[in-house]
Amino acid sequence: MLDGGEDDNHTVVNNLGRAIVKKISVKLEGKEVLCLDDADIYLCYKDLWLTDKERKNVAYYGIQSENTAKIRVGVSDAVVATQPDALIAAAFGNRFVIPLDFEILTDHGPFYQMGLTDRLSSELIFNDYGRVIRSTDANAIYQTNNIALEFDIVTHQDLARLMRQQYMGQTVVLYTRILHLRMIALNKSDVTWNINLNTPARSLKCVLLLFEDPAPGAMGPAFGRNSEFYYNPRITKEQVTVEGIPNQLYAQGMHPYQQWDEIVKGFACKDSSTDMSTYFRNWYALWPDFRSSDDQKLHGSGRRLENTSEGVTLPAR
Repeated sequence: MLDGGEDDNHTVVNNLGRAIVKKISVKLEGKEVLCLDDADIYLCYKDLWLTDKERKNVAYYGIQSENTAKIRVGVSDAVVATQPDALIAAAFGNRFVIPLDFEILTDHGPFYQMGLTDRLSSELIFNDYGRVIRSTDANAIYQTNNIALEFDIVTHQDLARLMRQQYMGQTVVLYTRILHLRMIALNKSDVTWNINLNTPARSLKCVLLLFEDPAPGAMGPAFGRNSEFYYNPRITKEQVTVEGIPNQLYAQGMHPYQQWDEIVKGFACKDSSTDMSTYFRNWYALWPDFRSSDDQKLHGSGRRLENTSEGVTLPAR
């Protein structure tokens, strides 16, 4: 339920299913395997790299036209006769899905909970109003109602028996552990930014740097968010130092003309909707890739970090 206060034209940000979640914590057998504070920033960015066809078919997530969003939340200036906006809105209404698409659930076949000694649990913390609502009224609020868990089940007895036997044996479950290290406030006028990471890792896949501009938007400082815009600070050179050894990715540092080649290793697919011009203009991020292979399905090919006092240093300018 969305209450725009005195603003009858209030609406929600795009990709609401991602944007509404502030933090995600996933635990497997009591061990935290995914911890994402500011999960909305990362997951909204990740979804920008879906194919054009995929983005057209995830209205349930909240990726849709602005008019469709307005119809779904009951905004007064929505054009309710427009098609296919009206048909999509009629199908989904104001119901949105929060995808629980951690790769243990998506990449390893049917999930068999009873085969684990402890539960696979997901903890979600919802976001602030200003990260979800687009409104000129600073008192606009939203509420979540009728939360339900939706999932597919295996009813074929032979397949269920095979899954049970697999989990009762020695099952290897591969996944990429994603950690949000911290959010750093940087000054645009600084000549050099020094970003340090000292978390040990058996296989460091990459470091992803996303930038948001806190300057007030057209809707005001509290409700001016564009969930699909990421700021480009126009970094001219990035030097990657690993455990005290400089220039570990590029001998002369990473320059702007190399940034696109790095980011596509982590996100791009053959038919991705993102192109180079859109990346540099609206969807910018830095992705220093530490793997020895670009194969997204391969685990364990990253850089080993043992000297946590040195860690990884990313001076950028």
